[in-house]
Amino acid sequence: MEKILVIDDSLDTQAIIAEIFAGKYQLDFCSDGRAGLAAARENGPELILLDVHMPQLDGYEVCRILKSTEETREIPVVFITVNDSEEERVRGFEAGAEDYVVKPFYREELLVRVKAHLALHKAGTQAVELERLKVFKEMAVAVSHEINNPLTSVYAFLYILQRELAGASELVSTSLAGINRDVVKIQEIANNLARATKAASTNYNRDIRMIDLHNL
Repeated sequence: MEKILVIDDSLDTQAIIAEIFAGKYQLDFCSDGRAGLAAARENGPELILLDVHMPQLDGYEVCRILKSTEETREIPVVFITVNDSEEERVRGFEAGAEDYVVKPFYREELLVRVKAHLALHKAGTQAVELERLKVFKEMAVAVSHEINNPLTSVYAFLYILQRELAGASELVSTSLAGINRDVVKIQEIANNLARATKAASTNYNRDIRMIDLHNL
């Protein structure tokens, strides 16, 4: 279920929105701007309904911060306010909002606007992921090619060593067999890279994310 963050200091407005979206979306409510900013960073909502006039930190400033922060800049923001003046609307769009809904809002209008912006956000996210996948695929094929080139030489040298050292000590034979097994594993990884259709990642040391070659 898609998540919507509602930042509004009016408990009446919160109750109305809760009733309108009941069972349709996962809702999270905050009554001031600072709490809303923290919730947006921590919970990653798909859309934010933001009141304009709030104490301490108003909606315009909240929106500007959201749009200037990497973790939250792509989240669509829809302002909700009682003021329908042209100046207010311009300020809202200048702050980075995607839309503007005036209180008291009509149930169906709010539902349609939210649904439309969620669909646009999802489409944009999918487009970004497809572009990332394209770049990863191109990189994977190039890396696979670069790995296989020297592997061909390694196989040739290994064949010569095995032929020339036939009948050598058990230690030498075991070592050559071990090298052969590891070379085969490297080639399997290179081939998996060339066939990869997604980039699977895993946690590494100190929270570093790395591509998991075993899950390609």
